[in-house]
Amino acid sequence: MFTLFLFLDLALSIFFSIIVFCICIHYKAAKENLNHNEEKSFWYDYEDDFYKFHHLEECQISTNLYGVRINCDERKLLIDSIIDAHYALNLAPETLYLCVNIIDRFLSKLNPPSTPMEKIKFVPHISLLLASKYEQRHKLHVRDLVHIPPEVVCETEKLILQKLDWNLTVTTPYVFLVRNIKDEDKMMENMVFFFSELSLTHYSIVCDYKPSMIAASAVYCARIVIGRYPLWNNDLKICTGTGYSEKELRSCAMVMIELCNEICRDGTMHVFRKFSSRDYCEVACVAKREISKKLFYHRICLNMGQYFSFQIIKRNLKALY
Repeated sequence: MFTLFLFLDLALSIFFSIIVFCICIHYKAAKENLNHNEEKSFWYDYEDDFYKFHHLEECQISTNLYGVRINCDERKLLIDSIIDAHYALNLAPETLYLCVNIIDRFLSKLNPPSTPMEKIKFVPHISLLLASKYEQRHKLHVRDLVHIPPEVVCETEKLILQKLDWNLTVTTPYVFLVRNIKDEDKMMENMVFFFSELSLTHYSIVCDYKPSMIAASAVYCARIVIGRYPLWNNDLKICTGTGYSEKELRSCAMVMIELCNEICRDGTMHVFRKFSSRDYCEVACVAKREISKKLFYHRICLNMGQYFSFQIIKRNLKALY
């Protein structure tokens, strides 16, 4: 009998211990959730002001490569090599966007006749180094990129920073992309980044469109390729914080789609290979397949439309005479 009471006492002790343990875990989870919601609420209070500030900033600093001694093909290969180095070194996405901004702003302020090309041949690598110092917790080392003498690094860094008035706090498409993809799945997120990184290689997109427009157009193109309907609506306009209508996005999106078709068809650029990997859900292969299919149907519809238009005109002429 005594053994039975001892066993029951032990069982009740274990039962109440489990209950207390579960209550403690539940309380801790509820407290963490409350703290997270408070932080989220705090962020949402300032989110609109944050993006309003960046909308103002993107109008202040712009790149202009027209007239600079570097053609669009040279720039495309240069930026593509930077995308490859960035991927190989596993750097943060914001580092790539800042690096491209530094390169473009530097080239737009360069006076080629008075600046020897020997001095600026390491600019892409040192721009990536500067961007990593600004964005990364652990900065990049020169030995990770290419063998450059330390004195050349210091001299080129100083030259770049002087040309940019020591200003590296700029608005890039990445700022808006973070907001645009926060509620998206992995496939959609990778497709958006694929289109946005493609746009970095195209000088006219970077020069002619604001970062917020590039970010919104990347979302729009990704939705076209994946087949998310509606392609654009008021909810997406508010969610992205850009305020752009579908009509306003079409011009930039059309250039992106054409660029994507060209690069995917060629298949040799590093940006295509990067996004063809499993790490990025092979979105470049998906884009290649879907865009070629859509363009094929578009051409058929266009030809059929021209045929039927011709038949209608012919019928109307017969009726007149």
